[in-house]
Amino acid sequence: MKPLFMWAGGKKKLLKKYEPHLPDNFTSYHEPFFGGGAMFVWAYEKNPNATFYINDINEHIIGIYKAVRDDVENFCLAIDRLESTYLRLPGPKDEGGATNKELEKKYSLGKGRRDWESIHREQNSRRHFYFAVRDFYAWQYEKLSKTTEAATLYFLMKTGFNGVWQLNNNTNGRFGTPCGLMNHKDRVYDKENVMEWHRALQNCKITSGDYQQTLGDVTAGSYVFLDPPYRGGFADYGTEKDDNFQEGVLRYLNSARDAGGYGMLSNRDMSDGFFEERKEKNEINYFDVTYTVGRRKKVGTDENGEPLYAAVKAREILMIGVDNRNKSCYINNTNKQE
Repeated sequence: MKPLFMWAGGKKKLLKKYEPHLPDNFTSYHEPFFGGGAMFVWAYEKNPNATFYINDINEHIIGIYKAVRDDVENFCLAIDRLESTYLRLPGPKDEGGATNKELEKKYSLGKGRRDWESIHREQNSRRHFYFAVRDFYAWQYEKLSKTTEAATLYFLMKTGFNGVWQLNNNTNGRFGTPCGLMNHKDRVYDKENVMEWHRALQNCKITSGDYQQTLGDVTAGSYVFLDPPYRGGFADYGTEKDDNFQEGVLRYLNSARDAGGYGMLSNRDMSDGFFEERKEKNEINYFDVTYTVGRRKKVGTDENGEPLYAAVKAREILMIGVDNRNKSCYINNTNKQE
């Protein structure tokens, strides 16, 4: 099993670095800032019999997980219809698939909006289909069932740009990420992986709300992973990222620790001592990373006016919150963390 979609700030590549600090034993798993769920995949494979609690303030991506858990057949049927149309169309490097600035100017609606349906009608292409679907999702979503709405967003995330979550005024404050490379060969998504998620989510409480409301589920035996929007981050999740918010997340970590749980908090180290000054009884570990999505540096624009980015090297922290009296309950060999 792998994450359902690429997500800026996802932890798939960091799991190996985290390995010495991951718990060997837990009876429940809690992730209040769920995003792409890479750590959930690890936790489920480690102990599929645990009880799982996942939450994210982003109700739209949570809608995807609920649809996969509760209505996976209709979810896949909806994606299959979009996928079938999309794959038949020319991509950007195919004849008839390139950007058509004249058509986009012709059907401009002002304020950054275009009549993508008319553009696609005049010139069928993956690019035009993507934007037509995105526009419908943004402005006419009330015509869709909850499952079809979730499937449409999933299709957009699988064909959009590089795991970036972007909200725009010209998309009604909803998903507004530009299209990606659109070079798919024979499929847009991995249906078998979706089915694996369907099975994994059956023993899972899924919520969309303020992360602080999830603390009441944490008890002795809980593994809590906190991956909030980072300090100094550029990705737009529609959430808070200031220091008051970060201090609230630290209080959550400490409360989970005091409840007998094993907590891990990931964040960006800005070399200003912010986390060190607030570590209390917790441990801090540091990791060098390279950001290729979400927190990259803008270096210009391409010929179509789309932004160009360069990878950025940075350092992240992993704060461990666990009462030393309980540590052996979670870590079989405490020397593995030395």
